[in-house]
Order: sequence, then C-alpha cells, then structure tokens
Amino acid sequence: MSVQEQDLVVATTSTQTPEPLAKGNNANSIANNLTTSMPDVQVKTGQRAPRRTFSTAYKLKILDAYDTCDNALSRGALLRKEGLYHSRLSTWRKQLASGKLDTTATPSNKKSVNARKSNQALKRENQQLQQKLSQAEGIIELQKKIAELFGTHILPPDNSESNS
Repeated sequence: MSVQEQDLVVATTSTQTPEPLAKGNNANSIANNLTTSMPDVQVKTGQRAPRRTFSTAYKLKILDAYDTCDNALSRGALLRKEGLYHSRLSTWRKQLASGKLDTTATPSNKKSVNARKSNQALKRENQQLQQKLSQAEGIIELQKKIAELFGTHILPPDNSESNS
C-alpha cells in the first residue's frame, strides 16, 4: 500500500471528536441537531388506500363465478384476479343468507342506499298526510251537513267558501 492510499484510509476512517459543551450548548440542543439530520422513519397514518365498495351486482357475480369453479386452484386464481380474500366471500354469503344483501336493487354506494331509504320515508309521510287530509275533508263535510240541518251557518254566507 502506498503512502497516498494509507492517508486516504486514515482520513476516511477517522472520526471527529464532539465539541466540548459550551455555556449555550446543552444535551437537548445536541439531540435536536442529531434528529434534524436523520430522516423520519415513522409510519405515516394518513397514507391509507381508500376503502373499496362493491355493488350488489358485483357481489352476486363473484359469488356465482366462485361457485362455478370446479377446483381449489381455479377458485384461488379467481380471488387473486379480483384482489379478494375468501373471508370477504364468506361475509357476502352470510349477507345473502340473512337478507341484508338486496338482490332486487343494485346500489353502487352508500349514497344511493341512503337516498332510497329517504325516498321510502318521504312516501310514508306523504301517505300519512293524505290520510289526515281526507279525514279533515270528511269532518268539514260533516260540519256542513250539521249546519244545514240546524239551519245555521258556521261562517256568514259572504265569508264561506263557494260550493264545490
């Protein structure tokens, strides 16, 4: 080994000695200097992939395709191709058996399910209001007949509604 190579080896392997603590330096400032030069190796929590949602039609299609597979290899290939796990299929089967998986409608997301529920609630409310209206109209007709029998008007004739 030549002298130049030895100098190079010594220069690269030598370590610097830390500076002595001065009045302004303390252990915290040294630790801060060390941590700012090191990269952050913490796992970031906000970097998750969005949750996948599946339509009812897709669930039924995959369950049917899985049932038509004749051996475990083809079932495994189907699951790998679709990026699914067997546990998800088991959950879908339980939903289908319990009736939670609606086979008549195929909502693609939660918004359409919520919209359908809201629509059903509004239809029920409309029906109840129509029943109340028909009852109120019946009561008004009854009051008119009673007023005719007794010969008195509830309202003066000029303020009453026109006969319809």
